[in-house]
Amino acid sequence: MSNGVREVFFTVIIPTRNRPELCKLALDSVVAQSFLGFEVIVVNDGSTDEFLPSYKAMESNYGDNVSFYYQRSRPNGHGQSYSMNTGAYAAKGQYLCFLDDDDWWTDTEHLQRAYNTITDSDEEVDAYYSNQAAYYPSGEKKLENVWVEDLAEKLTGRIADEFGAYKVDAEFLFLSQGFAHLNCSIVRRDLYLSIKGMDENIRYECDRDIYIRVVDAAKTLFYSPMFIARHNIPNPQYKDNMSTLVSYFEKQLYRTTVYEKAVVFSRKPCIKRNSEFGLATVFKHSTEEYIRSKQWSQARIYARKALAVKFSFKWWLFTLFVSARSLFD
Repeated sequence: MSNGVREVFFTVIIPTRNRPELCKLALDSVVAQSFLGFEVIVVNDGSTDEFLPSYKAMESNYGDNVSFYYQRSRPNGHGQSYSMNTGAYAAKGQYLCFLDDDDWWTDTEHLQRAYNTITDSDEEVDAYYSNQAAYYPSGEKKLENVWVEDLAEKLTGRIADEFGAYKVDAEFLFLSQGFAHLNCSIVRRDLYLSIKGMDENIRYECDRDIYIRVVDAAKTLFYSPMFIARHNIPNPQYKDNMSTLVSYFEKQLYRTTVYEKAVVFSRKPCIKRNSEFGLATVFKHSTEEYIRSKQWSQARIYARKALAVKFSFKWWLFTLFVSARSLFD
């Protein structure tokens, strides 16, 4: 397929709710891609009457390769996972791409490079991952590692294909301290559907969950160190994002679910090990938060959970201290 042919190879799914102005920025960044063999499915997750006219007006500004799906309105929406799955089931493309409605792609050659790597591979590619930069509401760039950008420094000795991507495996990907954000994920649709898509019971870190399950199921994976998107870190003052709608301990409970699922169901040992470490870390952070709020009895419970998942002598001593202190709670 040449760059000028409009056969659908990629389906780009953009879930949105009550943010038409931001959604348009995200959508425009996809339409600006040099590669033409894609469709876009905008899944409106039950926007309220105040915002629906803006979305309806937006529809007329785009071509036949952009479709809008409207889900029934609910007070809290259906959630990102449900909306992504709605788009995946309707998709015509062989590969699924994802983009949050408050972020945008910054590299107009992203899909072209991914297409070249996927079609040039001798094996059927299951997933293709890349990177993005994160920015605070002030516009300042976050300098610390967030997702899988730390993998770039681990590529020494590996040979990239002519399009700048590296064939990798689960062991390599899980050397990272993070996971590939959905904005930077391309997944073969048949594989996505075979693992039943995103977990609709999870409203926070559902992107980590699908990353873990895709990598666990995949045989052929590619990683590009290119930064192809901008992630706008949500302003905690506004309750319009799944990461700002959920409280600290709700986030920890969702993380617990993601890691426990991975420990129980993952087939690849590196994923199980990584998830055990992640689960212990969640319990340790909960312990520390309960201590900060002087809830020593709760802190004791989570300190013991962390110890049970991942024993260390240092944490054992700390757990003894917390347990003793909880007697006076």
